[in-house]
Amino acid sequence: MKRLYIEELKRVMRTKSILLFLAAALVLSVFMAYVPVTYERFTYEENGREITIKGREALAIKKELQSPNAGEITPEKIAAGLKSYQHNLEIYGDFYGDFPINVHNSEIFPWSAIVRRLQEIMADSENGLAPDYTEITEENALHFYERCPAHLDDLMNMEQKDNPAAREIAAEMYSKVKMPFYYYPGYNSNMAEYEGMYLFLLMFLCTMVTSPVFCCEYQTGADDILRSTKHGRKKLAFVKILCTMTISLITFALCMAIFTFVSNSLFGWECRRTSLQIIYSAVSLLNVDLGGLQNLVMWAGLVSLLSSISFVLFLSSACKNTTLSTGLTIAFCMAPSALYMMAGGDFTSYLRVLLPSGGLGGTNSFFYAVTSYFEFLKIGPATFWTPWLLLAVPALEIPVFLWLTVRTYCRRSM
Repeated sequence: MKRLYIEELKRVMRTKSILLFLAAALVLSVFMAYVPVTYERFTYEENGREITIKGREALAIKKELQSPNAGEITPEKIAAGLKSYQHNLEIYGDFYGDFPINVHNSEIFPWSAIVRRLQEIMADSENGLAPDYTEITEENALHFYERCPAHLDDLMNMEQKDNPAAREIAAEMYSKVKMPFYYYPGYNSNMAEYEGMYLFLLMFLCTMVTSPVFCCEYQTGADDILRSTKHGRKKLAFVKILCTMTISLITFALCMAIFTFVSNSLFGWECRRTSLQIIYSAVSLLNVDLGGLQNLVMWAGLVSLLSSISFVLFLSSACKNTTLSTGLTIAFCMAPSALYMMAGGDFTSYLRVLLPSGGLGGTNSFFYAVTSYFEFLKIGPATFWTPWLLLAVPALEIPVFLWLTVRTYCRRSM
């Protein structure tokens, strides 16, 4: 079986289309890690004209401006930031129109990451609307951390008013979040999204590599010959599955290592110590920093990838030709994102959890479920936080789809 496995690996790696897909995955790992830096902009005024700096130079300037506030976010820092905001609002009225760019850069921007979180938690408990900065007091700032759990309760009462179990789960999870928060400038909410986007592209490329594994030999008639050999159907199925999983795992490990190294090298490895609650929401439920979020999204991506590959292997074993298998694979990859954007509702949420690729894509992805939503699903009498389901369900589906693959392949008639 070992020799058969090696020969199958050689055969697969000599296929030009597969090599092209794997090369694309490697190139995209660098491209997707670098793209967020190109969106960085920093504008200042000099001699009466505006000058805009882009890319890595703009990122370096922004990090330097915010560096004095790096580290532990104390209530005193939050109060100082609020004071700077209110002082300038008294002078200029608002931050738009004629507000001096250089004043914004020196007195507003350095505090923006932490003062926005203060405004967030001071939202009205009835309608969720955030107050103007002038309506927030220094006392509010000094009691920032005491206000955070209360704001979570307000949100859960609005969004999960008919689900007391969800409110209890959220409160219990948030009670484990470490305070005070920490902030290290560099990453922002837009930058970290690219990991989730790249994982979807990686899953798409790996499933395209997988889709012809069985049906290609059905189509050419080679499978009829292989089944007649001493190796038998079950051994051939195991070898093809093992070969596919090996290639996918090596590709995933290599591509994610490159992506993580390039991304963190560009934005700063210290950014990984920033609290999740500072970048996304002060009441994000997970007790992790950005480094922990990156790792968790990566593991969720790996589980979804393996589950998706297992499902596509089943499709390949059941389809008669590569055209049908490839078409179904593309539809399968796109379905969770399309359904989630167009339909919504509880049924779509359940379907998204059940589909192996449901944790990858756009707004349906595991990344957004962790950072942007308070989504819970009921399964019978129990209530579960959706991100945990997006991790657990695909993991449970892997052996099921692999068993179906072997069963379908072995029962196929010549």
